[in-house]
Amino acid sequence: MQRERLSGLDQARSIAIIAVVAVHLSFQFPHLPQWATVLARMGQYGVQLFFVISAITIFMTLGVDSARYRAASHVAARFYIKRFFRIAPLYYVAILAYGAMSWYTYRFMPDHASILGQHDAGDILLNLLFMHAVSPSAINNVVPGGWSIGVEMLFYSIAPVIFFYATTRARLLTITAVLLLACAACLSSGACGGDLPCNVENNSFFYFWPPVQVPCFLVGIWCWHFFSPYLSGHAKLGGRGMSLALGMTALCTMLAAVCGVWIGLANEYAPVFAACGSAALLLVFCSEAHQRQTQRQRLVGRIASAVGRESYAIYLWHFLFAFAAIYLFKDSRLLAKHGPALSLLAFVVVLAVTLCASYLLSRLTDKLIQRFASKLARSLLAKIDLAFAFGRTSPAHAIAHRGPRPGSGGAPTSRPRATRAESSA
Repeated sequence: MQRERLSGLDQARSIAIIAVVAVHLSFQFPHLPQWATVLARMGQYGVQLFFVISAITIFMTLGVDSARYRAASHVAARFYIKRFFRIAPLYYVAILAYGAMSWYTYRFMPDHASILGQHDAGDILLNLLFMHAVSPSAINNVVPGGWSIGVEMLFYSIAPVIFFYATTRARLLTITAVLLLACAACLSSGACGGDLPCNVENNSFFYFWPPVQVPCFLVGIWCWHFFSPYLSGHAKLGGRGMSLALGMTALCTMLAAVCGVWIGLANEYAPVFAACGSAALLLVFCSEAHQRQTQRQRLVGRIASAVGRESYAIYLWHFLFAFAAIYLFKDSRLLAKHGPALSLLAFVVVLAVTLCASYLLSRLTDKLIQRFASKLARSLLAKIDLAFAFGRTSPAHAIAHRGPRPGSGGAPTSRPRATRAESSA
């Protein structure tokens, strides 16, 4: 069932990245119909869908490794190596790419402010260290959209601690309460002037920063805790369960819209509602009851899975095309003259072109960068595994564990291969 489960998660990632690209392009089309503008702006909550999926896949892979390896420190070391080499190489290239773009626009183009905000060497250093989520000038100005990467990396730093501590439901409830109280205290003192609730401005630093976003990962953890059989493909939703999941998705989406981009009653709570809706949506995608068997739908599913697998790189690179759209469409007199219908058509076409171009660029950078990084990560993981094997066994036993030497005539042994969940998490 693993392939079906991962296919469901990848398809959910494709929904998330399409939504995120849509919201970033929508600002370049000010003449869209009102309903289309609101719908596109709702795409910002695709990030919360990513957060929920991240929490689920992290606990999934930590569970696989903890069943395979004895020491918690061994499992944690493997986790940090895999996460670093999955995220850092492309992000560092993005720092260089957007830095070059920023230099060019500041030097040669008058509207440079529409590309990146002001930042300095300290902000770049914070991004290199993945500590930029706590700095207003570094969180989003070095790499556009980098705030979500900073929040994810912050969560990665504490994820193994949560995993190994929360061995029972009571413990999970305890650590959830502690983290929520810490987030509320930070929000109250930092963004709300000592009061809670307050209405944090959408897309501001205090909306992006970790205390507002970390609860989304907790939603993903609880989703895995209660619904892992459905997410892992070992159980399926029936008709009533599917209706409940879809109804919860719709309800939470509406609450996120009311609190956030539509009415803006309480932007600081919109991400949590979006995360709850995302968890319900994942049940729909991952349940076998939702799978269809027609050739057309299988083709659509394969395309969605392919887009989902490249969602991280697409997220990093689509800003290149969003910035290009600024100069093509934002002040277009033709779109203004012909009204919302033409703007909507142009928006859909540009969205499709941006997704295709970003996907192709992601495939290129996968071959040039990510495959080398994955190879290096596998090499380091092998050394870590060998070091822990020597640490818990005698040298003779460790040599035997490695298998016979070449030419010894013994049957070859194979090191456990990384599961698909590990490589895609």
